[in-house]
Amino acid sequence: MLITLLRRTLFGGLSMLAILIAILAGAYWVVEYDGNFHAVVPDVVYRSAQLDGEQLQQAIASHHIKSILNLRGGNPGKPWYDDEVAVSKTYQVAHLDYALSAGRMLSANQMREILDLIEKSPKPLLIHCRAGADRTGLVSALYLASHGYAEQDIRQQLSARFGHVPWAIWDETIAMDNSLDNFLLGH
Repeated sequence: MLITLLRRTLFGGLSMLAILIAILAGAYWVVEYDGNFHAVVPDVVYRSAQLDGEQLQQAIASHHIKSILNLRGGNPGKPWYDDEVAVSKTYQVAHLDYALSAGRMLSANQMREILDLIEKSPKPLLIHCRAGADRTGLVSALYLASHGYAEQDIRQQLSARFGHVPWAIWDETIAMDNSLDNFLLGH
């Protein structure tokens, strides 16, 4: 009887672990291989991970992207950056760089600067960082907050749906959540 109970408990635990691994693997695939491309506000603002040249060309053509806000900062000489700048020039898309760290809180001034860049950028605008989860999630949330969207919609931009998982003990990206909280308190 005790052995049967132990087997069922072990089997149930392993089953739950397998389901969790499958969910995390699926989320990782979306972030790393699918480009994590989504509309924040259709036809106005989009978000993504770092797209390769072909993915970026497709996004520009499909969504008529007029400007790109790169949250990784300028990185001349790195293939991903040089490809992005080349595609931007080819398609006459404005290209903006603003370096953020997902592990550091943003100041109120930084958040105002980013929102000012977004407002002045031709639309539709594509916002991206490496994975499109943390920095991109925060900036997308800031955009929605600055345009009067509901808090539920704002917080959704900075969620596991897009790969943002600040609850992992090794992850410092909680700084993005804290930055958003500060912005919402000040609004």
